[in-house]
Amino acid sequence: MIGVDGDSQRRMMVLGWGLVPGWSNKPELRRPINARLETVTEKPMFRAAFARGRCLVPCDGFYEWAAAAGGKQPYYFQLQDGSPFFLAGIREHNTRLEKIPLDTFCVLTRQASDTVAGIHHRMPVILAADAVDAWLDPALPAEDARNFAEHASEGELAFYPVSTFVNSPANDSPKCIERQE
Repeated sequence: MIGVDGDSQRRMMVLGWGLVPGWSNKPELRRPINARLETVTEKPMFRAAFARGRCLVPCDGFYEWAAAAGGKQPYYFQLQDGSPFFLAGIREHNTRLEKIPLDTFCVLTRQASDTVAGIHHRMPVILAADAVDAWLDPALPAEDARNFAEHASEGELAFYPVSTFVNSPANDSPKCIERQE
């Protein structure tokens, strides 16, 4: 992840996926991997992280699953030119659950674009390169950041079906993005 630390400097960070709010002292609390952009400023689980912990999640693609006969078919989405991009994320720092501080994040999602809607009704918020500075600006009020992200351009997406091999988190190899015909 890329985030802004206490001295307003951008830093690369290694965070656990699945947001744990800083106020939580319950290890059994669910750890969401996504948060809806439309309600992120209202939900106690996400509100503080969105206000002060916006971050960038670098990637070169993402997956969505479509209902299909016999199960769900995974699809891999990427920018048409294959270049890397940033997903909008939020992060938290929790010192109440463990002896070592727990740093976590989740990805923001929105209504699917026309390209993605035929596969799934939601998708991650993809930030255009010129939106990165504003997104990370801690002075940008939360409601303005939410409105900003709603209108950030995600670029033209391409997608193709991939194997259900990607369905297991244990599988981490180039086979996850091989086109399946």
